Amino acid sequence: MRALPLVVLAAMLTACGGGHDRARTATTAPGRAQPPRAATDPWAHLRAVAAVGRRNHGTRAAGTAGGVASERLIARTLRAAGWRVRVQRVGFPFFRERRAPLVVLPDGARLRPGDDIRTLTYSPGGVARAAVRTVGGDRPGAGCRAADWRAFPRGRIALTRRGVCPFATKARNAGRAGAAALVVDDRDATGSGGPVHGTLGAPGLAIPVLAADAEAGARLARAGGPVRLRVDAVSARRAARDVIAELPGRDGRRVVMAGAHLDSVPEGPGVNDDGSGVAALLALAARLSAGARPRDTIRLGFWTAEELGLYGSRAYVAGLDSAERRRLRAYVNLDMVASPNAVLETYGAGAAEAALRHALAVPGPRAQHTSIGGASDHASFARAGVPVGGVFTGASERVRAGQAQRFGARAGRPADPCYHRACDTLANANRPMLERVTDAVQAALRSLSG
Repeated sequence: MRALPLVVLAAMLTACGGGHDRARTATTAPGRAQPPRAATDPWAHLRAVAAVGRRNHGTRAAGTAGGVASERLIARTLRAAGWRVRVQRVGFPFFRERRAPLVVLPDGARLRPGDDIRTLTYSPGGVARAAVRTVGGDRPGAGCRAADWRAFPRGRIALTRRGVCPFATKARNAGRAGAAALVVDDRDATGSGGPVHGTLGAPGLAIPVLAADAEAGARLARAGGPVRLRVDAVSARRAARDVIAELPGRDGRRVVMAGAHLDSVPEGPGVNDDGSGVAALLALAARLSAGARPRDTIRLGFWTAEELGLYGSRAYVAGLDSAERRRLRAYVNLDMVASPNAVLETYGAGAAEAALRHALAVPGPRAQHTSIGGASDHASFARAGVPVGGVFTGASERVRAGQAQRFGARAGRPADPCYHRACDTLANANRPMLERVTDAVQAALRSLSG
């Protein structure tokens, strides 16, 4: 699940393929044989997802080997369950910082990563050893105009203050002027918080870009000799794949869809976020293919690059023609459904959420209604006018006393203390909650699909 509040990304998605009939398809006819018990158990699938993370340096992020392994695991499992499976290629901006930034002053002192300096997202890697030149003085618009750079000596490290225009504008101007690197002086950053967590919007810039807090910026401005600077990062356009599976209905004119994102953040393996949603849907795939054929077609979507800006689900929805959009009766989203200190919530409206709330009420306390804004893939469908519903068991927000009493959670603690962290492993997942949500979503999908 994407962190709240959402950051508007300047880079737009690109997708090859798209609509219902245009993506590459592998057809495996849905079967009726009873599946192995493990195939219907969401915990067994969650163990498999967790293993992918362990084998791939602790991450399943889109554009990494762990992301590719996640795609392959999902497609293989769905085909084994007898679903018709296809994949859709999705382009997205990729950024990974491999090491903390390095800035060494002329006297040998090093600025502290995180406290004094921070790499801006989508900065390219690079090294520089040069004197520092301040650009634009104390003006808030320093570095925003080409005129600010007319007298800039090529090969120097540029230092310009934060303000007015986007960081990418300053970086492009610096690159055109021949700067070896750019440091943005964040004058408002003082104390232990460090400089701004900023983004350049997209890959494609030519020089490494750092932010510095007020004290570090002042030290760089006073530097009397060459400064050594290093950014070790990968910033590029990459591609990954959505995995789409379909179980044709008896009628098939309408489609009920459910989805979960298949990627994690780079910092962790994402077993709850969102291996839990993936595991629930894989278990449901085995159960639904062995049961009575529904009236409506059921379609499952496993979305790539959700953590980067809903790229996978946005590409899928954008690729549907108007007739295919009208076929979508409802979309059910599963994102973080096994939080260790869970608060059971549903979001959305209409028949999709109502079916989820009814099904979840059977085995225990009734789920609360919430809103998660545009923080997960349901938002791509809602913007296209598709009725949506979803289940959520909490992220980094602290559980309130009333919620704790209602759901047996611990008040004052996060619903998921490992949200977007390396500790989001199998040990972080709530097996009873995962099983409860899986059973309820199965009932809801059966209700919605007839």
